[in-house]
Order: sequence, then structure tokens, then C-alpha cells
Amino acid sequence: MSLTKLRRHVREILLRQFLRLIKTEEVRHYLNRTLPEYGCIRQRIQFSPNPYGEGQPASHEPRQSPVFITGRFRSGSTLLWNIFRNLEGYTAYYEPFNERRWFSMEQRGDYTDGTHRGVSEYWSEYTGLAELGNYYHEDWIRHQLYMDEHAFDFDMKAYINTLVAKAKGRAVLQFNRVDFRLGWLRSNYPEARIVHIYRNPRDQWCSVLRDPAKYPSQATSPEGFPDHFYLGIWVRDLCRQFPFLAPYQDRHQYYLFYCIWKLSYCFGCHYADVSVAMEDLANSPESTIRSIIKAIDKSDGNQRESVDLSFVTPAGNRWLDYASASWFQAIEEECDAVIDEFLQGGPPA
Repeated sequence: MSLTKLRRHVREILLRQFLRLIKTEEVRHYLNRTLPEYGCIRQRIQFSPNPYGEGQPASHEPRQSPVFITGRFRSGSTLLWNIFRNLEGYTAYYEPFNERRWFSMEQRGDYTDGTHRGVSEYWSEYTGLAELGNYYHEDWIRHQLYMDEHAFDFDMKAYINTLVAKAKGRAVLQFNRVDFRLGWLRSNYPEARIVHIYRNPRDQWCSVLRDPAKYPSQATSPEGFPDHFYLGIWVRDLCRQFPFLAPYQDRHQYYLFYCIWKLSYCFGCHYADVSVAMEDLANSPESTIRSIIKAIDKSDGNQRESVDLSFVTPAGNRWLDYASASWFQAIEEECDAVIDEFLQGGPPA
């Protein structure tokens, strides 16, 4: 048998196996769970109370509107969380969706990132909240990273509701995985205030690499890229919504990093009540925090005790040692052109 015939034969066998596999109940169930089609139902059908029900559900005591912080990994979101953690009247929860499960002593471990100045642990606010384990799904860190206004996740909402309800004072939830779930958050928590933090993508890129020398600007493929912060996971999950995201084998990974950074920035600017640059927070923490507080609670903009901000250090420019401005600019302009056309719906007819 020739090599061509062998390849054709193998391909036919694999195709038959694949077609047989997708007809199994297990695969159908998996596809139904991962490719939901409930948006039109939620838009068209109204909830009707049980005509045989008894009385009205108990009313819940109104609480202060929660604050949701959204930012990419290494954007300064931990710095902002730590500042809120030290402000009176707030309970600031660190990365609620993190796979370390801060509410579980057995799962969370005791490691802290040495670059998080002024942070000795992340989990004290979760003490006594073991019930969160009833709702938590680790898939939240890798699946359905895009959720629009019509998306549905009962457990995710119950998880967030529990954090808000158990907070002493006003709840602040610092997220690194809701960049493209802000529509869902805004729809489910219309009273919430959203704070969007962003950072110069060039410096942020150097930060996610940790050791930039291990993946220099001369790289022409993903080989050797240390994916410390889930770039590949985000690309694979978001390609359904953003078809220009793909695991390119002939590009420097800054291309994909910047694409997601720019999309995240656009979503943050669209949905947030206030957007703040990490550089402003690091270089002028007191005035920046005052402006954030004013944006999320206008009655509280000037009422704020002094806080020790000695752990805040000025922002640097590490990217200058990584590559030239023209190198970064060429990649950024290429990404911007694609994203701009995508968000405009394509060229006019």
C-alpha cells in the first residue's frame, strides 16, 4: 500500500470513529454543556409565579452595592485590592475564582507571590466561608471566559452573592477573570460599581514573563514561551467570540498577549464606572484612590482616613530593556487594525 493510500485509509478510519463518537450520549451531553443555546429563551419568556404558592418570598435586607475590580493578570489589581483591604468599611476579597480556593484550608496552601509587596496572605477574608465550596467550579478559570448579558450560571451568582452577603461593610471583589464577563456582571448586579485597572501592556508583558530573557523579542514562535498566566487557555476559549485569536506557530506571543490586552481594555472602558491606570495608582496612590472612591460612592469621596501606603512603589519601564519602541509598535498596530475592524462589524457594504 502506498503512503498516499495509507494516509487516506487512516483518515477514513479516524473519521468513522469520530462520527461514531459524537453520537454517544456522553459527547452529546458534553457539547450541550459547553455550547449552550439559552439566550433566546431568557429574552422571550417571563417568569410566572406558582398560582398555588403560599404567600410572598421573604424580603432581603438591602445591602451596600458591591464593588467589582476587573484587571488582567499583572495589571496592578493586587495592589488595588490591598489598598481597599486596608481601608475601613470594606471587605476586600482576593481573586474569588482562583483555583487555590481561598475558602479551603486544605486547598489554598500558604504561598504568596514575592512581588506582591505588603501582602503576607490572601485568604483571611474567606475565613468561615466553607459554604462557598457548594458553588465553586474550577472550570470558571478556563471555560466560558466570555459571558454576555444573557448568559446564565446559577452557581457563579450564588458564589458571588454569598461573598457580598457575608462581607463586613461594603464588599470588594478583585477579579482577574471577568474581563469578558462584565456584561453578565452588569446585568446581574446593576447596582454594583465596577473599577477597571489597566497597565502599560509593554511593562505588563515583561511582568508576565517574569524572566524576559527566557523568551526574547527575537523569538518567532511559541517555543520556549513560559505561559505563567494562562494565555493559551484564554486564546483557546475565546476564539469562538474572537475568531482572530488562534495558537499561531509563526508569531511572537506578544501578538496574542496584546490582542487580549486590547480587547480587555475595550470591555473595561465600556462597562466600568471608572478606569484607572496602574501607573497613576503606583505614582500617586492617595489622589488616585480618592478619585476611585468618589466614582464608586460620590457621598464618600472626601471621607477617608489616612492609610499606610508605604508598600506602594512607583511604576517602572522594564520594556525598554526588552525591545525597541518600534518593535512593540509594529505588533500593536497590526493587532489594533484587526480589532478595530472586528468591533466595527467589518467594512461597509
